[in-house]
Amino acid sequence: MKTWLIAFALMLLMIKPATAGELLPYDGPVLPDITLPDMHGTIHKLSDYRGKVVLLNFWATWCPPCIKEMPSMQRLEKQLQGQDFTILAVNMGEDENTINAFLKRYPVDFTILLDKDGEILTSWKIVAFPTTFLIDREGRISHALFGGLEWDEPGAVEVVKSLLGGQ
Repeated sequence: MKTWLIAFALMLLMIKPATAGELLPYDGPVLPDITLPDMHGTIHKLSDYRGKVVLLNFWATWCPPCIKEMPSMQRLEKQLQGQDFTILAVNMGEDENTINAFLKRYPVDFTILLDKDGEILTSWKIVAFPTTFLIDREGRISHALFGGLEWDEPGAVEVVKSLLGGQ
C-alpha cells in the first residue's frame, strides 16, 4: 500500500491544483458502483442508496481543504436531517488509527468508508482531494466538485435541495 500512496502523491504533484468552490453540473461518464466497508466493518454499496440524494466525498486526513470542509458537511447533514439525504465520505488509503485520531479532532456523524487499497480511487479516476459528487435519487451523478467547499453556504444548500425536490 505504501508504494500506491507514494505513486499517488507524485501524481498529485504533477497536476494543477483544483479550483475550489465550483460545484458544477456533471457531464462525465457513468462511473462504477462502489462497495466499501465503513469504520465498523459494515459493507455499503452506493447503489443501495437509490431514492436518496448522496453527497459522495473523497478525502484524506492530511488534506487541508478536506479538513476545512468537514465541519460544513456535518452542518449540512444536520440542516437536512429527516430528509432523504446522506453523506458518504470515502477515505483514501489511510489506516483506521489515523482516521480515528482525525475524527476525535473533527467529529462527524456521517458515514466514513474505507478505500484501503485505492481501488475506488483508481476506478473513479480521482486526482484531487477533496473530490465530491452529488448523486440524485436515481443514482446518477448530478454535480461534481474538485476542491473544497463550505457545504452549508446557500448556493450549495440550494443545489442539494433542488435534488431533493423541495422536500
